[in-house]
Amino acid sequence: MKIALLHDSVLPPRTYGGIERIVVSLAYEYRRLGHEVVVICRTGSKLTDFETFALPDGYQTTEPAKWLPGGLDFLHSHQPLPLKPTIPFLVTIHGNGHPEEKYWRNTNFLSQSPARNHNATEYVYNGVDPERFTFVEKKSDYYVFLARTTWRVKNLKTAIAWANDLGVRLEIMGGSGVSRGNIRYAGLVEEKEKVELLSNAKALIYPTNWDEPCAGAPLEALACGTPVITSVNGCMPELVRPGTGVVCETYADLLKAPEVLKSVKTSDCRKSVETFFSVRRMAQDYLSLFERISKEGELPHEPRFNFDPASVKLLYKPTVVNRLRHAILGKI
Repeated sequence: MKIALLHDSVLPPRTYGGIERIVVSLAYEYRRLGHEVVVICRTGSKLTDFETFALPDGYQTTEPAKWLPGGLDFLHSHQPLPLKPTIPFLVTIHGNGHPEEKYWRNTNFLSQSPARNHNATEYVYNGVDPERFTFVEKKSDYYVFLARTTWRVKNLKTAIAWANDLGVRLEIMGGSGVSRGNIRYAGLVEEKEKVELLSNAKALIYPTNWDEPCAGAPLEALACGTPVITSVNGCMPELVRPGTGVVCETYADLLKAPEVLKSVKTSDCRKSVETFFSVRRMAQDYLSLFERISKEGELPHEPRFNFDPASVKLLYKPTVVNRLRHAILGKI
């Protein structure tokens, strides 16, 4: 097949860019599996290994047939499409969606959690290439946080409180801040430094207060043999399988997590990614959906926006201030 991948971004990403990395990974994997691949993206992209097409101004309100390149067998869009393409297509929703977005039948989500939230049955887990991540069996004495620190829902505040309460060293990747004592900000790190910090960490602390569709950082950590300490929200119980980390409901659970991790084998963390969350498995799952759509026309479900933010179970240190903030504002 001649497959077009679509995402309105500059590719490849230099630092942070979860969706962008998935798109680039799929481009290489589709080609490795014998398909011709082109990429439709933002002006300024530099994907030297693939033919790219720049998204034109106003493409969202223009019939796709007028701006899609010719000769395509399939379009895989990684963002909602307001207008329905005339060629076989699949739209992958990477977030929790918005009420105004149009969900065609040929839409999939990233895990059971968002699929269930949107009356859908089709989902494909994100994947990472294990070969990009160095497996380290003997870990150092620090923990890592990896997410955009400016996103409140990623819950850096709780991760810092946890590290201070336990007196452990915490390396923070994903933004800047003032490093003090056992808390160090590494900033927006590039790939080499990220992999080094992840590989040698005792665990990734990921106390997300968002209904995660399919978080990338935990998969990258697991690929390094690094277990994950996380919350019960969204896809996290699906990604952090038994024996690869700790899924916490309360702050007390969070404090006990390092003791629980003593029974976790780093090799099981790596094996989990190789078996369930590799980019090869992701690409094969998508290609299976492509074949179904090409034969049947549409997927047999009717997705619709149905996400309730109140379903998120907030994880935080139960101080008086935090309890009041939660009670009054509904957030931490």
